[in-house]
Amino acid sequence: MKNKKVIGLVVAVAACSSNAWATQGTHLAGYGAKAQSMGGASVAYPQDAIAAANNPAGMAEVGNRVDADIQIIYASADLELGSPENKHEGSIVVPIPEFGVNYQLTPHITIGLSTYASGVGFKYDDPVAPIPGLRRARGALSQVDILPTITYKFDNGLALGLSYVYGIQKFYVQGLPGPFPGGQNEDFGTEKAYGHSWKAGALWNFDNGFAIGASYKPKMEMSKLSGYKDELLAGSGGSIDSPESYSLGIKQKFNDKWTAALDYEHVSWSNVDAFSENFGWRDQDIVKLGAEYNFNRDWQFRAGVSHGRLHTTGKYATPNFLLVGINSTAFTAGATRKVSENGEINITAEYDYGKTLDGTGPSEGTKLDVDMYTLTVGYGWKF
Repeated sequence: MKNKKVIGLVVAVAACSSNAWATQGTHLAGYGAKAQSMGGASVAYPQDAIAAANNPAGMAEVGNRVDADIQIIYASADLELGSPENKHEGSIVVPIPEFGVNYQLTPHITIGLSTYASGVGFKYDDPVAPIPGLRRARGALSQVDILPTITYKFDNGLALGLSYVYGIQKFYVQGLPGPFPGGQNEDFGTEKAYGHSWKAGALWNFDNGFAIGASYKPKMEMSKLSGYKDELLAGSGGSIDSPESYSLGIKQKFNDKWTAALDYEHVSWSNVDAFSENFGWRDQDIVKLGAEYNFNRDWQFRAGVSHGRLHTTGKYATPNFLLVGINSTAFTAGATRKVSENGEINITAEYDYGKTLDGTGPSEGTKLDVDMYTLTVGYGWKF
C-alpha cells in the first residue's frame, strides 16, 4: 500500500510538470522555496527536505521534516521567425510541484526522499508559418527526478550524502514546419523516457558559522523517445540525456540576524547531443548569491540573484523558438512565516531577466523576447 502511494505521488508530480519551464537551460533557478528566494544559493545552506536536489549532503542538517511547494510560473514571448513580418506571440502558466521528506535515523545518519522537476517548453497562439493546415506551434520537455538519499555526519561537522537519481521524462512537439514523413501536420505525440544515475555531495559546517559544500551529478543517459528517434532526434540517437553538473558553495552566518550564501554551478550542456547538436546549447557557468534576515521568532526574509551566461547564441535562435528559456538572470525575494510550533509557510517571488535573442547567420531575421515571473508557495512541517 505504501509503495502504491509513493508511485501515485511521483505520477502526480510528473503529470503536473508536463509543461515545465526553466531559466538555466532546462533547470530552474532554485529548488525548494527557501533556496529559490536566495537566488538558488543552497549548496552550503540547506533549509528543507528538498535539499538533496541541490546537495545530497544537505539532508544531514535539516532534521525530521516534510516539505511541499508549488511554483506557479507565468511566461510570455514575442517571436519574429525568419522575418519581421512573421510575428507571433504566446503565453503559458505552468504549475511545478516539488516535495521532500527527511528522517534522522541516528545522530549520525539520515534517510530521505526529494523530488523536483525541470524542463522547458512553450505554446504559441497560432501557426508559425503560412502553411495550409499547419497547427499552432507547441512543445514541452519535462523531467521529474526522484532522489532517495542517505547521509552520514561525522563528529567534526563534515557530512557526506549520496542520492540515487531516477528520472522520468516527457517530450511533446507539434506544429513544426516540415517536411516530415507524416506531412506538415504530423503530430509526434507524447513520449516518455526513463533513466537513472547518482548524485553525491559534501557539506562541512564550522563553529564560526562558516560552511562549505560541493555536489556532483554525472550525465544521466535516458532511454529513447520512440516517436522522435528517427526524425527530430535522429542526430542524438533518439534520446535527450540529462547533463552532467557540479556545484560549489559557501555560507556565512554573521550573527543571529544575518546569513549569506554564495554558489557556483557548472552545467555541461555541450556533452548532450540533443541540446548541443540540435539547439546549439553550450556549457553554462552560473553564480548564485543570497542573503537571509531573521526578523524575529516568526518571520524570516530572503533575497537573491542568479546569473549565468546564455546557453545558446543568435546563430541558433530559430531552432530555439520553442525552447524559449533564454533569460539567464533571476532576481528573487521571499519570506517564511512560522504558523505553529512545527509548521511554517514559505512564499517566494521571482523575476527572470534577459536580453532579446537576435538571430544571426542561418537564423537571420529571427528575434525572440521572453518575460517570466514565478510565485512559489510552500509548507514545511517538522516532526
